[in-house]
Amino acid sequence: MGHILVTGGSRGIGKAVCLLFKSDGWRVSYFYRNTLPNADDMTAIRCDVRDGDSVKEAVEHAESINGTVDVLVSNSGISVTGLATDFGTDEYRSVMDTNFGGLFNVSNAVIPSMIHNKQGVIIAISSMWGQTGASCEALYAASKGAVDSYVRSLAKELGPSGIRVNAVSPGVVETDMMSAYSDEDKNELKNETPLGRLGTAEDIANAVYFLASPAASYITGQIIGVNGGFLI
Repeated sequence: MGHILVTGGSRGIGKAVCLLFKSDGWRVSYFYRNTLPNADDMTAIRCDVRDGDSVKEAVEHAESINGTVDVLVSNSGISVTGLATDFGTDEYRSVMDTNFGGLFNVSNAVIPSMIHNKQGVIIAISSMWGQTGASCEALYAASKGAVDSYVRSLAKELGPSGIRVNAVSPGVVETDMMSAYSDEDKNELKNETPLGRLGTAEDIANAVYFLASPAASYITGQIIGVNGGFLI
């Protein structure tokens, strides 16, 4: 097995991805910013993905321990909820620099070695709101729309070098990001989901695992919806 690097790997979807790959024998590195590492026997590196120089140093540190990154999972993300006019430049910069800028920075840090090796997989964690838009989450939706466009563009650019680039686009998933929603809101969302339940971090991790595997060797430039049928 190879080396997987996960940003935002200490909790939620990122943690589930780390644990799944670790259980299959991968060497796992992950970045975290505000919360403590999630498990032993993985390489945890404190890093703010908004800072390109820090990301480059952190990737070099991870590779010095676990070797060249074979799979990158760009998972770091934040959201703000409210009317579009409630937010100013600070919120705009924070959301865009984390959700899209993080993907930009960490991809730039791993792409050169992937090109050199003529192989690699980049997987971004997007959101169905990036495809359909979301009332009261306009900044978040816009940032994820940027992620989707970047994934498609990178797939075209890097395909000739043997690098696959895809995104997993979750629906409503029970993570910390759902803490702003009441139980009533969650039940409404559950009722709007054809499969009749909210997603789990493990549901998303399983899709990431598939996209990283040889079984997905002919899949690139795709935004894979894992949303229980919420968005069809």
